Amino acid sequence: MADVAEAMDDKQEETSSEAQALADILAWSKDCPTWQCDALRRLCIKDDLDEEDLDELTALCKSNGKGAVVLAAEHIPDPKAVTIAVELRSVHSVENINALKEGERLTFGKAGLTVVYGDNGSGKSGYARILKKVCRARTPKGDKILPNIYAAETRPQKAVIDFCVNGQNKSENWTVQKAGDPLLSSVSVFDSRTANVHVDEVNDVAYTPFPMKVLERLAEVCQEVKKRLNAEISELERQTPAALARPECRPGTQVGKLIAALNGDTKEKDVRDLATLNEKDKARLETLKIDLGSDPAKLARQVEALKTRLDAANKTFESFQNAVSDAQVKRLAELYQVYETARMAAVAAADHLFAEEPLPNVGSDVWRALWEAARTYSEQQAYSGAPFPVTGDGARCVLCQQELDAEAAKRLVRFESFVKDKTKRKEDEALAAYQVTMKEMRNASVTARDVHALAAFAHNELSDEPLAKLIRKAAVTAKWRLRSMLRNRAKGDAAGSFPDVEPWPTDAIAGQSAALSARITRLRAEDQSEERKQMRAEYDELADREWLAVIREDVVAEIDRRKKRASLGGVLKDTATHRITTKSGDIAQHLVTNALRAQFLKEIDKLGIAGLALELRKEKTSYGVPHFRVSLIRKPDARVGDILSEGEHRCVALAAFLAELATTEGHSAMVFDDPVSSLDHMHREAVAERLAEEGKHRQIVVLTHDIAFLFLLDQACRDKAAHIAFRSVTRSDDYVGFCQQDPPARAQPIEKVIDGMKKQLDNEKILYETGDHAGWERTVDALQKRLRWTWERAVEEAVGPVIKRLSNKVETKGLAKVTTLTMDDCTEMRKAYGRCSMLLHSSADALNPPLPKPEAVHHEITALRNWVENIKRRQDKIDWM
Repeated sequence: MADVAEAMDDKQEETSSEAQALADILAWSKDCPTWQCDALRRLCIKDDLDEEDLDELTALCKSNGKGAVVLAAEHIPDPKAVTIAVELRSVHSVENINALKEGERLTFGKAGLTVVYGDNGSGKSGYARILKKVCRARTPKGDKILPNIYAAETRPQKAVIDFCVNGQNKSENWTVQKAGDPLLSSVSVFDSRTANVHVDEVNDVAYTPFPMKVLERLAEVCQEVKKRLNAEISELERQTPAALARPECRPGTQVGKLIAALNGDTKEKDVRDLATLNEKDKARLETLKIDLGSDPAKLARQVEALKTRLDAANKTFESFQNAVSDAQVKRLAELYQVYETARMAAVAAADHLFAEEPLPNVGSDVWRALWEAARTYSEQQAYSGAPFPVTGDGARCVLCQQELDAEAAKRLVRFESFVKDKTKRKEDEALAAYQVTMKEMRNASVTARDVHALAAFAHNELSDEPLAKLIRKAAVTAKWRLRSMLRNRAKGDAAGSFPDVEPWPTDAIAGQSAALSARITRLRAEDQSEERKQMRAEYDELADREWLAVIREDVVAEIDRRKKRASLGGVLKDTATHRITTKSGDIAQHLVTNALRAQFLKEIDKLGIAGLALELRKEKTSYGVPHFRVSLIRKPDARVGDILSEGEHRCVALAAFLAELATTEGHSAMVFDDPVSSLDHMHREAVAERLAEEGKHRQIVVLTHDIAFLFLLDQACRDKAAHIAFRSVTRSDDYVGFCQQDPPARAQPIEKVIDGMKKQLDNEKILYETGDHAGWERTVDALQKRLRWTWERAVEEAVGPVIKRLSNKVETKGLAKVTTLTMDDCTEMRKAYGRCSMLLHSSADALNPPLPKPEAVHHEITALRNWVENIKRRQDKIDWM
């Protein structure tokens, strides 16, 4: 059973492919952070990430993947396509891709090699980019499919790809914005710029299969994103002000505790509330500064003086407030009413007693004033010591100074009796009580200077502006009321209305007085007493709040910074690489197998660099990702990157590519984009032979601008009996991508080139016949150049049995065929070659030489054909070892 299990494991190991590994990574990525899934997508579709990618991935990591486009099946080859055979048929109906001419069709042979030749700038790379995209090959950096920049309007970029799956024809209407048919992903594309073999940072040649490379670069991206996040965190930390980095607040205060625990969850309102001191808080802080920084005994006496002054002023102002209180107003009104009642009673009595008197209003206030004046004059001057009125014999009236008769004497006695009557006394007593109360009110009033002094005392000495405002308002309204009361009562208006009075701030003043008493107590307490400790604690709280008020906005900004730091710190866990490490090790076990290593050695041998004795060796890990190094078997420590030439390095990359495909079961098409750039002629020939050999088993598409490599492929396919087809891509002044079913003229058989010239002459001789001299001159010029070039090809063909241009071989077996050449052949060739130069220059002296007739050009083409056929016929008869 163990042997069976081992055999099954070996079979799985042998059939493991890059597509299967990528599908495994896709399933594994479901549990990765979302931003890593986006990174995997990018790494699967492009060869390298640029700064823009890294910036975007960092932003995605910070936003927990919001807006990410994650890795999906359309971004990787379909693993189900590994076991099927997919062949390319054509690319056509191209629209708005580079400057490719629309309506062209690039076809591919059904079997063997199809060599697509195109000079630089011909449009060959445009078709190569389409094939890479639809086959889901990773794209080299900067190798984008751009639209036609000269197009007048923006249109979709699209093309149609015809292909065959296990003999069944299919067609894909593809656009740049979408992935191609998953079946096309089984077509393998080689581009040395994205090869799995590369020179690493220590100049070693490293082998990293693409799935492992994806994971390795994902780990590197994680480290880069982590580095950027840490840099942002460090920058945020650097922005913390020195006042917060080294706070001056006390640890035990509310502010100290807030600053110590400051984080992104700290409420801004808590900071602003704590940093806001009202006027009372500010006054208290100033008081504590003075109390804790002065001589306590002396300051206690000063505070006691303040209290005494406050209490005395409060007593005075309270008396004033009482004098204008509602109760006092009521009492004054009652006294006035008593007085008015008594006065009216006295008036009524007088009216009754003196109704018969000759003069009116006896007993009125005016009359009474006159009477009281007469009394005073009598008692003090006229009849000093005698009771008033004096009515005896010889007595005279103190007013008219005439002797009193009996009637007059009776009248005076009657008047005096009235004045001394009970009714009149009640009036006098009521008036006196009313006047005393009015006097008390006047005496209780305070001056405007007193009001200002007390308000200033509250503001300046007690630092209590709210109390000062209350004092001013209460005192001023009391003075307004007093003024109104005095005026109205002076006029005898008992029903007068008075302004409202603000209540005297008794409680506030009492609180200040109590605070002063407490302050005196604390000042007189010992330095280590509980009272002093409380003062210092209160001072610390208020002083720290005052400090916080100065840096409040810095604290608010720091909360935001710490919130960002916390957020960045939270997403740092999403840059961990331990899962990547584990997965990469698993992928390595399935991809870099013994079968792959053995096949790599075979491919090295086939490509002509086996003399270096190279092998794949597991070396090190980077972020836990295994690395495999291409090393010398006999000297594994040597740096192969220093030893291999650029061409040998490309051959090693090709060997790894072919080895990977050889260890899978797939037989789909392979596409090679310029596989021999930088190779010398020996390695080019080896690559040509290897591709020709592979072309016997599957479809091979080679895109190249190397004409020598085209010849080598042609020869290799002839030698190995592999089918080969040629296509060429050309350009005009405005467009590129014109597709021809034939190879470039330089690679076509010479007979076909001659037929082409004959056909061109037949098609364009009408220009001569219709008199279009300018058009005919262009035709003759073109045919002249092609004739000269073809004569050179003819000479090359003649000596070709021994040596060919662009070949490094000398075929000694063909030497006998060269002997068929005669001096007549050489003379004929030189004459015809010279005539070609003279087609447009028949007369050197003529300013406007006549153009050759079509018959003359036809004669030269025929001469060339005859010469070539004659030489070939004679050489074909030679059969020499």
